[in-house]
Amino acid sequence: MSTPEEWASAFPSKRDLKERLDFIRFYVSRLKQNPDEVFREQVKLINSLLKSSKSFPLSREEYPRLKGKLRAKKG
Repeated sequence: MSTPEEWASAFPSKRDLKERLDFIRFYVSRLKQNPDEVFREQVKLINSLLKSSKSFPLSREEYPRLKGKLRAKKG
């Protein structure tokens, strides 16, 4: 298993690393608070979202561009 020191090189700043570690601690505490059935349902939901995102008709670059155009039309 990697150590936090080894992770540090993967993050641009200490703040980013701290935020990631804080999130992991928070998520683990939430997992411990919920029964396994709740966790299984969350996994199903996340897997479903990931699967549907692969068939999304817009690329990662196209979506913000389209969103910006729509916002400009409203204004």
